[in-house]
Amino acid sequence: MRRGGLPGPGGPTLQRPGWRSLEGHWDFALSEAEAPGGVRFDRKILVPFPPEAPGSGVGEAWVGVAWYRKVLRAKPRPGRRLFLRFGAVDYRAEVFVNGVRVLEHEGGHTPFGLDLTPFLERPVEVLVRAEDDPLDPEAPRGKQALGEPGGIFYPRTTGIWQPVWLEWVPESHIAALRLTPDLKALGFHLEVQAHGEGEAVEVALFPGVRGEAPLGEAPWLEARFPLLGERASGFLGLPAKGSPEGLLWRPETPVLFPLRLRLLSGRRVLDEVYSYGGLREVAAQKGVFLLNGEPYFPRLVLDQGLWPEGHLAPPSLAALRRDAALAKALGFNGVRKHRKAEDPRCLHLADRLGLLVFAEMPSFFRFSPKAARRYLAELAEALERDRNHPSLVAWILFNEGWGLTPWRAETLAFLQGAFLLARALDPTRLLVDNDGFEHGPFWDLLTVHDYAPPEVLARRYGEGLPEAPMGRPLALAGLPPGVRPFLSEFGGLRLKGPGPGWGYREAEGEEAFLREALRYLETACGSRLSGFCYTQLYDTFQEENGLLDFWRRPKVPPERVRAFLEGCEARRLLAE
Repeated sequence: MRRGGLPGPGGPTLQRPGWRSLEGHWDFALSEAEAPGGVRFDRKILVPFPPEAPGSGVGEAWVGVAWYRKVLRAKPRPGRRLFLRFGAVDYRAEVFVNGVRVLEHEGGHTPFGLDLTPFLERPVEVLVRAEDDPLDPEAPRGKQALGEPGGIFYPRTTGIWQPVWLEWVPESHIAALRLTPDLKALGFHLEVQAHGEGEAVEVALFPGVRGEAPLGEAPWLEARFPLLGERASGFLGLPAKGSPEGLLWRPETPVLFPLRLRLLSGRRVLDEVYSYGGLREVAAQKGVFLLNGEPYFPRLVLDQGLWPEGHLAPPSLAALRRDAALAKALGFNGVRKHRKAEDPRCLHLADRLGLLVFAEMPSFFRFSPKAARRYLAELAEALERDRNHPSLVAWILFNEGWGLTPWRAETLAFLQGAFLLARALDPTRLLVDNDGFEHGPFWDLLTVHDYAPPEVLARRYGEGLPEAPMGRPLALAGLPPGVRPFLSEFGGLRLKGPGPGWGYREAEGEEAFLREALRYLETACGSRLSGFCYTQLYDTFQEENGLLDFWRRPKVPPERVRAFLEGCEARRLLAE
């Protein structure tokens, strides 16, 4: 597995050699045209930065329709096909090849691709029309502003904002992999989808490692699973004796097991891909988070996945790695990715470095049958894309009822339906129906948002449950007794400065800022909570309440926060 390699068809957890990045300069145009004829490509854009972001070289604040053009030259290869893959295009994409429309995709956070092989006899002109109506309230857009940015809403993102790449794939190939860890049986249930010929899939499992996977060692075991109707399934048991503790994935010991999959016809290898799995299970009991069957206290920090130069798009893989490393350096054991189905390379890094991830779907601003269809389609694609990442332990479906309030029979039914659909498509992770308050009848963690001062938080969460923090009830129906809340937003402290930015509270001077931030964290560690998520890791545009500024420069010494959090955790464990 290549360190930080671009995703294959299954994301970073399904890779093969033979891909080529298409990041770099593309021809670009702003045009409302429905078809390529008449579009004048009068400038360049640096892909995958969106045109609203400074890093793109365009820097247009108001984009509705964007056109991209790239001419590709590739010679046909016998027995192989060339796929063009897009990580994400916001919001609706149409792809034209040599002037002919060949593909449409709706959903601004999920991948798609097409087969270019029939077009390789001459240079291939690829055109992408990306449409993202800035005023459409029914499109899942998260924290992208309707109208001008301000408050908790940020500049928009249109068009390509995740990697684009070419991938050579054998005619007969492995198309998808689903891994489900099983701690009781100590192994992985697997399902493989293949296309074309093939009789069986051979899977080699290598010894578990922390960090990058060395594939030069001899495999621990090899197993062969027959293909039935282009699908293979079975169980891959670990050849371990005694306690499984050293084999389990957790933030402190993120053990990963490298996998090699081969599609076989007799003894002939038709395709070979690489993957990995982490052996971990999550559950919840009365709101208490369980990791690998034991109570575990998530210490999360809000990570909105925004950058000054790229908005939703990270400036580089190194930037993604730096953000994960900074969260760890501050003493947090996880992140909540806010209102954004994150670039899957972020999850790959969390797998390797050891970070819990609470993933979160972008939501619409106004409920309607159209908004519901759009949301559910994108939710299903995101759940499937990210299924194999051990770091991803929970999905948050909605935040504070955005797009669903005021509550009506149809919006409450939709909330329940989205929960049940997500549970059916991925039963291996926890689900939060509506983060913050006003939970429906189905939830795994009772999350709450509360930006009160530390002394108020200590009173509210020392014992029992507050009825209506921030003026809104925790649940739309009753709660069972003995539930522990999860404080999923609190803090929001700003280091007072001359600019127009804002926070929920302010502290003047770095020492006062550090003391107050630690008061918040001490309260969260010492209260009757099942976990917490501090707001936030870094400033985001006008919201200046991070422990780091927008350029990831620390406002506090990371080592002091880390030492404090580790001390809080030790005292909490003793108290338990």
